[in-house]
Amino acid sequence: MTSSYHIRFYEPGDRLALENLYQAVYGEAWRDNTRLGWYIDQPLAEAGSAIAVTGNKIVAAQPFCDFSLHTPWGVVRAALFLDVATHPEHRRQGLFRRVVAAARTAAFERGACLAITTPNHTALQGFQRMPGWERLCRLDCLLLPLGAGARTHGVGSIALGARLGFAVASVFWHSPQPQPLRAEPAPYTIESPWAPGPEAEALWRSVAAGADIMVQRDRAFLHWRFDASYRLFLAQADHGPVGYAAARIIIRAGLKLGMLLDCITAGDEVNAVSLLAAVLAWLREQGASAALGYFVRYSAPWHQARAAGFVCLSRPFIPRDYSVCASVPPDGPHSAELLNSTHWYMSLADSDLV
Repeated sequence: MTSSYHIRFYEPGDRLALENLYQAVYGEAWRDNTRLGWYIDQPLAEAGSAIAVTGNKIVAAQPFCDFSLHTPWGVVRAALFLDVATHPEHRRQGLFRRVVAAARTAAFERGACLAITTPNHTALQGFQRMPGWERLCRLDCLLLPLGAGARTHGVGSIALGARLGFAVASVFWHSPQPQPLRAEPAPYTIESPWAPGPEAEALWRSVAAGADIMVQRDRAFLHWRFDASYRLFLAQADHGPVGYAAARIIIRAGLKLGMLLDCITAGDEVNAVSLLAAVLAWLREQGASAALGYFVRYSAPWHQARAAGFVCLSRPFIPRDYSVCASVPPDGPHSAELLNSTHWYMSLADSDLV
């Protein structure tokens, strides 16, 4: 019976109980599947979690973290929902719906114009069944073979076969050659690893001038989103920064994969040529067998990745579906624009998936 559950919001003394919930859901790998630092330890803005409690035990949670969203009508507040979970022993009690609804109501009361989440397959079904939520879009998965890559410990025959396949594919891959840089804009250099400083603010101002709807990628966001396990690249021209990219190495099924999380340029797509080349060179140095990225179809980074040789994978072959669900307040003044994916820039940097 749902009456035995109390819905409230996270308090500092709840940390251990919340960790116990995630351990029950994910096992010993719970730290790899959650982002407590984003909404408890070092939140970007106002953050917390709606939780369902029975006794002294947290049995469901919907964490959230507010962020700044750049739009044509100004900078507005939005909320990212992540790490939603229900204890295996307390499922089918309506707790998922109740914690999500509590977090959603609180977000709109704080003035958020949008709540957004990138759920896994199981949670996606729950969000799609809830009133007030809809799937905003599904991002395309783009892949580029890089070679056999480095061996990992304890790999089996399937991983070895995949490495051989990527090695062969990289040899015969017909990717366009990068076009030579034009005399204008001015030549620039790639700085990596890059630790975002004041130049990140200058870059964001340049990007925002031509952007439609996207999460504000200023210095604070970059430090919040990317820790030491990510590699950042800055394209710097004589007149200032002109673009940045973010990448990471992950291991899946015995394969090293290079994840292209973000690639943003200011004003000229030519800036992406050397950025992507630097990212791909680093991924090869790290022993990645392939590079993967997720972007909105036909967006600028989607076209840039395609020009660099990436191909779109069809749904049966993608390693992970990237669906984006969104909710807007009733009678919100810009709901139609916010729920139109053609207005958005999105990438893996906007999610907690990698």
